[in-house]
Amino acid sequence: MQAVCRSIAVAAIVGAAGVVSLPARAADAGAPARQEPTSRAAIVAALMADPNRLLRIDAPLSALAGPPDTTPPRADPAVPAGTATPRLVLNEGFNFAELKSRDGRFMAPGGLFTEGWIRQNNSDRPSNTWQQGYTSYFLAYDGPNDAYIGSHPFATLSDTGTISSWLLTPPINFTPTTRLSFLTRETLDNPFPSRLQVRACASGPCADVGTTPEDIGGFQTVLADINPTEVVAGYPQQWTRYELTAANGLPTSGSGRIAFRHYVHQGDGVLRGGWIGLDRVVVEQGDGDTSPLALDVTVAPADPANLTACAGGSTVEVAAGDQVNICYRITNNSTQPLRYHGLRDDQVGTIFTQRDQPLAPGASWQYNRIVTVSQSMSPSITWTAQKDPQGYTVDTSQPAAFIDATDGMEIDTSAGASVSLAFPADFNFRLYGDRVDDLCVSGFGVVANKRAYYGCTYVLSYGFRPLPDSDLSIFGSVLALFESTYQDGGKIYQKTIGTAPNRRYVIEYYQRPVANGSPLPERGLTAEIILNETSGVIEFQYANLIFGGLPACAYGGCASVGIQNKNFGQQFSYFSQSLRTVNRIAWTPSDPTVYTRTRQLQITARGAGLQLDAQRIDVEADAAGTATAHLKIENTGDGRLDWQAGVAARNSHLSATPRAVLPLRESGAINSAFQPLAATPRSTIAQPGPVAPAAPDADHSLWAFDVWGGMLVSADPAAPGYDATAVIEAGTGLRTITGTDFLDDDFSRLYALDAETHQLLRIGPTTVGGSLAGEELVGVLPIPAGALPSGLKQDPTTGTVYLVTADGIKSYLWTVDVRTAAMWPVGPISGMPGIVSMDFDNDGNLYGIDVVLDALIAIDKSSGAGQVVGSLGMSLGGSISALAFDPAHDERFYLGSVENYNGKFWHVDKATGQATFMTLVNGPDGALAQFGSMAVARAGNRCVELSQVPWLSLSQSGGTIQPGAAQTDLTLQFDAAGLSAGVHTANLCLHSNDVNRRRAAVPVSFTVGNDRIFSAGFETPVQP
Repeated sequence: MQAVCRSIAVAAIVGAAGVVSLPARAADAGAPARQEPTSRAAIVAALMADPNRLLRIDAPLSALAGPPDTTPPRADPAVPAGTATPRLVLNEGFNFAELKSRDGRFMAPGGLFTEGWIRQNNSDRPSNTWQQGYTSYFLAYDGPNDAYIGSHPFATLSDTGTISSWLLTPPINFTPTTRLSFLTRETLDNPFPSRLQVRACASGPCADVGTTPEDIGGFQTVLADINPTEVVAGYPQQWTRYELTAANGLPTSGSGRIAFRHYVHQGDGVLRGGWIGLDRVVVEQGDGDTSPLALDVTVAPADPANLTACAGGSTVEVAAGDQVNICYRITNNSTQPLRYHGLRDDQVGTIFTQRDQPLAPGASWQYNRIVTVSQSMSPSITWTAQKDPQGYTVDTSQPAAFIDATDGMEIDTSAGASVSLAFPADFNFRLYGDRVDDLCVSGFGVVANKRAYYGCTYVLSYGFRPLPDSDLSIFGSVLALFESTYQDGGKIYQKTIGTAPNRRYVIEYYQRPVANGSPLPERGLTAEIILNETSGVIEFQYANLIFGGLPACAYGGCASVGIQNKNFGQQFSYFSQSLRTVNRIAWTPSDPTVYTRTRQLQITARGAGLQLDAQRIDVEADAAGTATAHLKIENTGDGRLDWQAGVAARNSHLSATPRAVLPLRESGAINSAFQPLAATPRSTIAQPGPVAPAAPDADHSLWAFDVWGGMLVSADPAAPGYDATAVIEAGTGLRTITGTDFLDDDFSRLYALDAETHQLLRIGPTTVGGSLAGEELVGVLPIPAGALPSGLKQDPTTGTVYLVTADGIKSYLWTVDVRTAAMWPVGPISGMPGIVSMDFDNDGNLYGIDVVLDALIAIDKSSGAGQVVGSLGMSLGGSISALAFDPAHDERFYLGSVENYNGKFWHVDKATGQATFMTLVNGPDGALAQFGSMAVARAGNRCVELSQVPWLSLSQSGGTIQPGAAQTDLTLQFDAAGLSAGVHTANLCLHSNDVNRRRAAVPVSFTVGNDRIFSAGFETPVQP
């Protein structure tokens, strides 16, 4: 469906208050009949009767929306070429508004709202807020199907209240040329009128939208009002683009934000507020921005001998495959110290957020990135800096002044569920900016701002996770005073002391006996939460933290302590005895002022571009006959194309010039970076349970060992989590499998390496959804003391099996005899301290992942010599990570990693090393899944040497094509002399200097004699 572009100009209808009003659209002819509006209260009642209600955070919209629209999205916009393009201050396609499980139940830190975006729901009886798009109702305008952000009809649970749900962009420095564009729509045939306001704020922090439905905070300027009369069919029902400039009221100077407000009223008894979507929000501008933050960004060819150089200008021209050094120099021209920094660009996304680097007024800081360039680009780079961390600052310097609340109101949680507690309406307190109407007080040390349609039904059925834990809250905020498991007993009290406007609201957990502790009352947890009126300060105070029983559980050793806002968590400690010397934690609302600056670079990469006019060649001939085919080779690049048919040259993946990498960790963290076997509290997270079997025709080519859950799983590489396609094939107990592979294209058995016992195992049979016969011990590998073994990968061109060892200082390459577990040294992988996984590509080129350097490494399999391909662009944290090559995708690797107790799955560009996040890898019931090794059950796409195919000859075996020159017509001659009747196949490979397509494999089939009648689909698949 083609988007409609509306440019809101001065000629638009402008009301007295400067509101741009848009005429209502007539309903589409022939649209499906609308459903009768349904009471939200009735829907909630039905949900509460549903035993699976906690699994359905997207409360069914069938009664609140029309039929689904399955119009597919278009591809994400192409990367701008290395020519002058508008400076993109913001270009958000909402691919990862939130990081969540495929079933929507569990969220992880990261995504939009840790990168400067703000969401706040000021509706009456608020519940859902802006969230990742749902594909059940319509698909995104561009990108993945769910790559948009939506506001839910359950933004309010009231049938008569007002929806006022806000979405704020990151800070923007406005100029006279600033332009905003976005796309929006509602569901087809929506019976609930929708409305969207676009507002601007250009002075102050611009992070306050008040707390009540009619509050607007500093967002006084209305830029657009879509369907201001709130009528049915007044909102676009297909993706429609709007463009706003200074003519529409967009500020021309100052710093601030733009707000999108889902805003409807129901006081007249008409139900309003359907599901609406927002996509591709772009803010672009020319020069002229001002800010107390000075940012200079330069780019120059990288010099491996001087990686911290700050040379060059805003443009550079290099050969594709070369490295450039991007230097960022930030200067604080404000009057306050700045400490927490963020950096992103519109090419790779977020580079870092909340990086701790103190910067006094007048001081400067330099940061360098070494980037391997594969194509021209014009990245727009935005730096943000602020005094305080996002959310709250933490102070533990003062001792507790414990308030006894046992003479207050007792809260009974003995039934096991959380209890809803009305919060005083006149108590001036915000939690992460939200007003508090009701609290959910649990019996397990957690208090939440009640913002969920299913009430206060919080339980710890599957243990508890690090913050943010979406089992506690998805749309509200949480105070984890001492989240743990408890025995029966003890009391919870509430008490308010003092006088307005300086009252203190106290919730005390009194003598609550913890699990594995003494049942004696005096050994139970006694601690309290204090909410301070006006100041907004939250205090955690602790009177007793010694519980008897397990000493390791004292002082927080078996608890989670921190605060959370939706999917943003501030973890004070998790399973750590952090409270041994701390008995008071004060959480003070952060200064919301954020400074920002955007600059743009122009990087031109000259290089070849290999393009073929056919993906496969199928020919036929009579017995002893001949045939001819043609393959056209074109150079689509702006550099000379060199190509060669046949097998790849040895070590063709090693660059002709040295490459380097700068570690992504903050200074001082490198020495402690290598910790692949760091202990983790497995028992606190949900343990694996039953998982549905795979569909018979599902792709389960990815096999992975989950070293956290102790499972071997098979999965679709497109969605490898347990909540998606992963099927548990076997339990591996406490083994830490860091190397695995199928050998000789035999996909019935896996070979595996246990990093802790050094055992070499043979596991099988491997049938998807079947029962493994078990594991067989081949032998114990003689691994050097103190080294972590990993890899265990077979070279598809020679059959040799390799593994790697690393200790954080050096890495070493070995060959292995899988029949006897004998090992032979190849050589040190020079300069690479922490390679923990590796794999071969189709041509037998070996690559590895270094978790200290956070880089993709090319390895010479004959000597062990290593060379950097490029930075991953993200940190692996020194942890076990898994690399795997899929023969069906020659340009990339799969990478499994773990961060903050969340498994992640990436694609790694083989030419540059850049990692692109694809999806979370969730374990059963939201537990962590950490892939320690992976293998792909797919036959290798290997090339043949032309001398090995006597029935095929080429008019030339290689050549050169200059930029703009005519295509080369490669003639293929087929000769059936001496061949038996049947279908003969080979892989004709062309290797080139195109860094983005080093190898192009063309399957060739030659059908001879009587079998010609079967060549159209019986024996050899023919692709269209």
